[in-house]
Amino acid sequence: MKICLLADGESIHTIRWCKHFFGLGHEIHLITFKKVEMDDIHIHFIDTGKINVEGGNWKILLKFLHVKKVIKSINPDVLHSLYTTSYGLIGALSGFHPYIVTPLGSDILITPQKSIIYRALLRYTFKKADLITSMAPHMKDVMLKLGVPSVKITDIVLGINTEIFNKKNRRLSKDNFVICSTRNLEHVYNIPQFLSAIALVKSKIPTLKVKIIGDGSLRSELERLTRELKIDDVVSFLGKVPQNKVVELLNSSHISVTVSLSDGNSLSLIEAMACGTYPIASDIPANHEWIKEGVNGNFVKINGVQELADIIQKVYLNFDTIIDNAMLESDKIIADKGTWQINMLKMENIYKEISSHVK
Repeated sequence: MKICLLADGESIHTIRWCKHFFGLGHEIHLITFKKVEMDDIHIHFIDTGKINVEGGNWKILLKFLHVKKVIKSINPDVLHSLYTTSYGLIGALSGFHPYIVTPLGSDILITPQKSIIYRALLRYTFKKADLITSMAPHMKDVMLKLGVPSVKITDIVLGINTEIFNKKNRRLSKDNFVICSTRNLEHVYNIPQFLSAIALVKSKIPTLKVKIIGDGSLRSELERLTRELKIDDVVSFLGKVPQNKVVELLNSSHISVTVSLSDGNSLSLIEAMACGTYPIASDIPANHEWIKEGVNGNFVKINGVQELADIIQKVYLNFDTIIDNAMLESDKIIADKGTWQINMLKMENIYKEISSHVK
């Protein structure tokens, strides 16, 4: 098959998707507003200038005729947008069929709240799509409230590659108690709450080490905050690191923390669970798919700094007695619904079916 993706070429979701389906023998084309390179993938870069991660990139709409021309030249068996606003809207404007849209999180959980115009654009995109995939029940609920017919929505959880993210090489330090975060340094991931909680527990965990894995527009501001909180001696900002290094860092961490304001389906959380960390996560719908409170992790209220500090200390004091059962439960949940290989087989079958019935 010839599959054309409309997506952010720098996104780990896009990279995984391209490499996976190429590995299955498909011809993969990627139309992206980011200048990237990927071995064996046909990249079609559309220069729209600087993209604002917070949204409001209206100028990309001026490129829809260019995108339409590129799609026509590729003539794929299926067009698939990863992200509903920007890429999804451009795909809808192209008029190509069969057309699939996959919301990833903030595009439908946050964007619709900004204005009636955004909601109208989302409805238009969904109307033009032949199929929409949903990563979680709370995302499907939002789409239904926007008027999307339920028959048009298919559940596809992205999941993780358990051949990569697992506990085979798990090694915990006897000298340090390690807490990690693998979220990017952007507003939605609410890193200041995490750092503020670390400031409260630093003196109570003598061997504390904190690893911040990821990068983003707030890095300088967050590094300054660690100095102001006097925790820069225990916090390390590691930036973007290769996937194998992420696995290594997770395998050496006791706790993983994600306190994002919103999520579609946090792969970072699932990856950390698969590597054996004890997860502490914000009390939002996305995370309830993966954590059973007090069994394989804990929830914390958004901006609940003292609450997060208390939970971290409690886990630290009881870690050896809770971690084995937590890992066992996490393994069961991931095996049930969080395995990338199984879920992408379902996606491949959808590609084949829709390309043979819709034109």
